[in-house]
Formats: sequence, structure tokens, C-alpha cells
Amino acid sequence: MLSTSLRRVLVASGLAVATSFTASAAFAAPTTANSTAGFTGTIDPSCAVQTGFANNATSKLAYTASAYTGSGAGGVLKLSANQSAVFNCNSDTVGVSTDVALTQPTAPANATLLAGTHTTTILNANLATDTANANGAGTAKVTGTGWVTDTQGNISINVLSEWNPQATGQELLDGVYTAVATVTVTPN
Repeated sequence: MLSTSLRRVLVASGLAVATSFTASAAFAAPTTANSTAGFTGTIDPSCAVQTGFANNATSKLAYTASAYTGSGAGGVLKLSANQSAVFNCNSDTVGVSTDVALTQPTAPANATLLAGTHTTTILNANLATDTANANGAGTAKVTGTGWVTDTQGNISINVLSEWNPQATGQELLDGVYTAVATVTVTPN
């Protein structure tokens, strides 16, 4: 813009000057900016005991005895008991492993058919087809893989312990029978 005194000089000398400036937003290029935010996190697979077995190695659950009817009073055909525990996991499927420790009367010298045979059965309460069983004792004696969890990622495991005489035995040998099953659940 011209100062007032400079305009007067120019007008007095016969020179006329017109100045005009306009800025149009329509012709200006818009200026934009952007920024990207990224996030990541890793959750490790895990399982925890939500509700443990009511009875354990130190406070064992008493077996239910099924009587052997051919022996009169006292004969036992079978001992059985079961318990459940709930495991809180964060996966869609899990593996289940059961270590089994057994004690039973010393094997008889003569009445060999009365010696007990133990079977451990594990069952997924969420899906009845997830079941496994095995005879005897040992580490990872009974296992299951790819067992489904519920909608919260939890799984309820039932453990059945059962003592029977040998295949053609009439009843179990007298004495104390115990089984301790340690169940381990591993997220897949």
C-alpha cells in the first residue's frame, strides 16, 4: 500500500497509480496433515485352577463299594469315586495330562484273580466326547489333546478312579486301595 504523501506526489505529477491485491481461497491448495497411531500387545497362554478338587492326596475321597452278591457279607466287586475341578484358561482348546499314583494290597500268592486293576478316566464336562482312560499308574498316564473349553475359555475336568478284580476275578482282595491323580491342563 502506498503512503498518503507518496500518492499526493504522484497525483500532482500527473501519474496515477492504482494498486489492488486480492487473495482467493479458491486458488490456494489445502494443507493437510496426518499421523498414524499403532498398538500391539501379547497375551501368553495360561490356565489356572479356578475350583480345585475337593479331596486331594492328604484328604482322599472315600470310594463307593459295589458289593459282590455271590460272596455273602463283605465281598466287594468294585471300588469307584469321581471328582471335578474347574480350570480357568484363555485358549480355545487345551491339553490334559494326568499323573496317577496307586497303592493296593500286596499281590496274593494264591488268589491272584482278586488282585486289583485300577482305571483312571478323565472327562471334559464341556464336551462328553473328550474322554480318555488308562489302566495302572505312571506319569502322563491319561492324556487328552485339543479338548474344547467353554465360551469363557474354562474347562471342567471330571476324574473317575475305579478298582476292579482281574478280568475273571469275582471280587477284590481285602486291604487298602488308594489312587492319587494329578491333573495338568495346558493351553494350546
